[in-house]
Amino acid sequence: MAFFNGILGRRRKTFRFNRRTIHLSAGLTMFAYVLCHLINHAFIVISVDAADAASAFLIEPWASTAGIAVLSTAALVHISLALWTTYNRRSLSMPVWQWMQLGLGLSIPYLLAEHALTTSGAAALSGMDPDYEYMLAIMWYFSPFTGWLQLLVLVVTWAHATVGIHHWLKVKPWYSKWYAHLYGLALVIPALALMGFVAGGFETLEKMRDPRWFEDVLKHIDYAGPGVDLQVALMRDYWFFGYTALLGFVFIFRQLRIFRAMHKDGVRATYPSGRRVLVPLGATLLETSRAGNIPHASVCGGRGRCSTCRVLILKSAPGSLEPPSSLEKRILDRLQLPPNVRLACQVRPSGDVTCEPLLPPDVTAHEALSPGQYMHGREMDITVMFADLRGFTELSESKLPFDVVFMLNQYFQSMGTAIEGAGGHIDKFIGDGIMALFGTEDIDRRNSRNANKPSPSDQALIAAHQMALRLQKMNERLKNELTEPLRLGISIHRGPAILGTMGHGAATQVTAIGDTVNTAARLESITKDLGVQLLVSSTIEARSKLDLSAFERTSVDLRGRTQSLKVRKIKWASELPIDVT
Repeated sequence: MAFFNGILGRRRKTFRFNRRTIHLSAGLTMFAYVLCHLINHAFIVISVDAADAASAFLIEPWASTAGIAVLSTAALVHISLALWTTYNRRSLSMPVWQWMQLGLGLSIPYLLAEHALTTSGAAALSGMDPDYEYMLAIMWYFSPFTGWLQLLVLVVTWAHATVGIHHWLKVKPWYSKWYAHLYGLALVIPALALMGFVAGGFETLEKMRDPRWFEDVLKHIDYAGPGVDLQVALMRDYWFFGYTALLGFVFIFRQLRIFRAMHKDGVRATYPSGRRVLVPLGATLLETSRAGNIPHASVCGGRGRCSTCRVLILKSAPGSLEPPSSLEKRILDRLQLPPNVRLACQVRPSGDVTCEPLLPPDVTAHEALSPGQYMHGREMDITVMFADLRGFTELSESKLPFDVVFMLNQYFQSMGTAIEGAGGHIDKFIGDGIMALFGTEDIDRRNSRNANKPSPSDQALIAAHQMALRLQKMNERLKNELTEPLRLGISIHRGPAILGTMGHGAATQVTAIGDTVNTAARLESITKDLGVQLLVSSTIEARSKLDLSAFERTSVDLRGRTQSLKVRKIKWASELPIDVT
């Protein structure tokens, strides 16, 4: 039995993966159809004749036997899988964009059927081959309702398509660079189509003033005949009734299935807050969180693309969690996550489980997929820098609040530019102090691609050198406002630290903790006692390519450490042997 259950489980995961691929492919096919129509409508801005000429390349291929077969299949598959996905949902608690996507998608068959049957359907039943002038006459003169419906179909269909494509592409690394351009196209294309539709409508109304042209159009209208109108209305009513009944069955039977599963095979998920959520068997952990109104990140909407929904499995019943699918495993391996971290949108526990969402609910895909960010409990060697302004508290007492804030912002901008320019990451601002990290990403991997790239230790020394130079320029610029120059104390130390997402709510951030951080902070606090601007620990010197032998070496005792630490005393960081050419 276990053998057959394993086979069925693998088949279910394969089906889910293939279903998403097929669903996406069908959607993109329909998007191509809509895009061709919009571009063709935009040609009316030039002239109606230009639109008729362009339709030979943009519209007629879809009207061929092969085109109709492809489009019909894509529409049927896309709608069927959308209804199947809705039926399979254990919870309808979703982000606003997913509700909008679902609502727009389910409304399209109503709108599209009305539009298609009253235009193309009527033409097909009557044997006509209508051109743009005929269609515009119908929509702008004989049946304005059809024209407004055309605009509504355009807006709803385009919005559904572009929202779906955006949330499909937003987890791609290249998308952020092209987002602005694609967003512009998403606005320009329907705007041009709307302009063409309006321009063609006014042109058609102008032509309707010509009695001969008007009579010619009337002949076509009469050719369609009242019988065709009756058939179209009957087909529309049948479609509306059938589709409404289908939607009703999907939602009613979905609710009955959930009710039965809740009372027969319920699964309980427990969260660190003590909250417990009971859901039917087969629900994902992401659906479980949403059913319990527990904030849970999910940038891609639970499609297994972004990794933002990942959770730490704290406890689970034996055999209640299936191994990761190929889709889930690929993301877990890419981020080098431990075995007890899973994607909540892919895990369907068959028994009770205790889990903890790892990322803040408002995390972005870029942050989650960045190797150096949102790591949880990962220990690694990093370089830590602390910098602090000397005597600024006393100085601020003689300044107006506006002047204090202005001066601090100038200082933070100048120092932050030096740190980030050297390859560091500002962890936090502490009063008038700065904590910065170097080497939080996979430096060895990056250096394998660029052997000339400075090590984290050298990056920190370069940053200290630039900070000292920038402080000199800042003192020169503010000499008329300062009673004495601003002074700076900097410390740099390297060692193991724990990186993770820490904090609560809006105060959550990626930071480092551990003895290395504490040691770097204490080194900075004694730079004033030693009368130097910079203290560099022996661990930094050992990893640096710079020759620091010209600077005095000494041992310092630090609170919390049983052994003294060897450091290099550097009177001015600007004296570091760094080639700035």
